[in-house]
Amino acid sequence: MSVTTLPGFLTVPQVAADAQVSEWMVRKEIKEGNLRARRLGRCVRITPADEARWMSGTDGDAAS
Repeated sequence: MSVTTLPGFLTVPQVAADAQVSEWMVRKEIKEGNLRARRLGRCVRITPADEARWMSGTDGDAAS
């Protein structure tokens, strides 16, 4: 199975389309640590749970 079609993970373009922002913005959010992502080889993948957390504006920390 190719990593590009790995079930349970989203690509940067998919997350950008869901959030209606640019791919650049998604990559910026990943770099700043606001959106959790995983590297699988040279590919960057995001879980749907991490996407939902980022889009809702919660970071998962109990202390606010």
